[in-house]
Amino acid sequence: MDSFFENIAAHLGDQVSGDHVKLIFCILATYPLALIYRTLPTDSPNSRHLFSIAYAVIAMVFVLKLYMGMLHITITALFTYTFMRLYHGKNGPYINFVVAMISMSICHIDRQLKGFEGSSKLDYSGALMILTIKFTSFGFNVADGRSGAVTDYNKRMKIDPFPSPIEYLGWLCYFAGFLVGPTCEYMDYYRFTNYFFVSPSKHLSPYRPAFQKFVFFLVTAWLVAFVGQHYNYFRMMEDDFAASPFYKKIFALEIVGRLQHCKYGCMWLLAEGACVLSGFGYNGIRNGKHQWDRLSNIYWVGLEGAQSFKDISNSWNLGCNTWLRHYVYMRLCPPGAKPDSYVLVGTYTVSAFWHGFHPGYYALISGFGIYQALSRSVRRTIRPLVMSTDGKTPLPVWKNLYDIASYIATNYSSAILMAPFELLYVSRTRKVWSSIYYIHIWGYLTVWAVVTFLGPTLKQIQKGRVERAITNDKKNVAAKKIECAVQELELKQQKLI
Repeated sequence: MDSFFENIAAHLGDQVSGDHVKLIFCILATYPLALIYRTLPTDSPNSRHLFSIAYAVIAMVFVLKLYMGMLHITITALFTYTFMRLYHGKNGPYINFVVAMISMSICHIDRQLKGFEGSSKLDYSGALMILTIKFTSFGFNVADGRSGAVTDYNKRMKIDPFPSPIEYLGWLCYFAGFLVGPTCEYMDYYRFTNYFFVSPSKHLSPYRPAFQKFVFFLVTAWLVAFVGQHYNYFRMMEDDFAASPFYKKIFALEIVGRLQHCKYGCMWLLAEGACVLSGFGYNGIRNGKHQWDRLSNIYWVGLEGAQSFKDISNSWNLGCNTWLRHYVYMRLCPPGAKPDSYVLVGTYTVSAFWHGFHPGYYALISGFGIYQALSRSVRRTIRPLVMSTDGKTPLPVWKNLYDIASYIATNYSSAILMAPFELLYVSRTRKVWSSIYYIHIWGYLTVWAVVTFLGPTLKQIQKGRVERAITNDKKNVAAKKIECAVQELELKQQKLI
C-alpha cells in the first residue's frame, strides 16, 4: 500500500510526499463515510460515537501506521477524562491544561529529535494538536458546568452532566475532523449527535455546500502541487533568486504568500466538506440564507482582503483562535478585569508552544504580535484623518488611498513574516530576508517613527478638526433657531395684518 501512495506522490511533484497522499486518502474517505454516517439511526447517538471511534482507529493504526501516536493520544485522553471526573478543585482545568500541553510538547520534541521539519514528514502531531484543543477546552467546560460560567459563550459550552466514556471518545474521534481538524466544542457535538442540526427536508441538503468546498479544495491543492513547485520559500533561498531583480522578488513574494494560505487551507477545506456532508457544518440562517460554516477554519474573503493583522487573525485558523480567546486569554483576563501585557504575552506563548519548538514558529508569532500592535497605533493615529469628524463617513479619495496602502503593507508584511514558519530556522530565514533587503523591518521602523514622533501632532490636527466641526454645528444650530424665530415672527405679523 505504501508504494501505491509513493507512486501517486511522484506524479504530483516534490511539494507532496507519499505520507501526504496517505493523509489525503484518509480524509477523502470521510466523504463516503459521511453519507453512511447520515443513515445511522437518529435515536441512537452511540452508533455515531462508535462509528467515529472505529474510523480513528483504522486510520491511525492500519493506514497511517502511527502506533505510538495512537497510544500517546489514548493515554492523554484517558487522563483528561479521569482527572476531570474525579478532581473537583478550582484548579482542575488549569492542571489539566498544563498536562495536555506537556503531552503536546513531548510529541513536538520527539518530532524535532527525529529531524522532521514542518509538514515534510507525517506523524501524529497534527491530530494531537487538534485533540489538545479539545482536552483543554473540555477541562474548563466541565468546571464551568460545576461552578458556573462567566461569558455567554462559555455558558453555551459548559458541560453538565459529565459525559459517558463513549460520548467523550466519540467527540474526540469525530471522523470528519480527527486528523487535521476542524476542531469542535463538546456541547456542539453533543447537540448534533443527539438532535442533529439539519432537518431531513431536502431544502436543507448539505450536498451543494459540501461540493463547493470540495471543488475549492481541488483548486487550491492544484495550485500548491504545481505552482508551488516554482514559488515557495525554499526556492527563495537559492542564489539565482537572490540575484534576480527586486521587482521579481516582490512579485514572487506575493505569490508565495498566497500559496501558503492554499497549502494549509486546502486540507481544511477538504475536511470541512466532510463535516458539512455529515450535517455538522450547518450553522443556522443569516440574511435569509442557510449557512454551513459552523466548523469553517478559514474565512477566505477576509484573509485575502485583509487590511490589518487583526483581519488576518480573525480569518485564519479560526478553531485555534477561538480556543486561544476563550480558554487562554479570557481565562487569564476574565470579563471586568483590566488586560495587561502579561495576558497577551501568555496567550502568544501558549500559541507558540502549541505549534512546536522550532525558532521559526516563535519568529512568526512574535512578529505578528509586534506588527499587530503597530497596526493598532496606525489605526488610532492616522485613520481618523481619512474619516469624517464623526468617524463614520470616509473621506473621498483619502480613505481609498489609506485602504490600498493598508492592504499592500499587511499582505506583503505577512508574506515575509510567514517565511520563518515554513523555513523553521534563523539561518534560512535570514537568507530569504536578506535577499529582499529586510524591507519589512525598514518599513516597520519608518511607520513606527511616523506614529511615534508625528503621532501627537496628528492627534492635535484631528482634535482641531473635531472642535471646528462642533463649533460649526453649534453655529448652524444657532442660525437655524434664529431662522425659525424669524419665520414665526413673520407668520404672527401676517396674522395680525
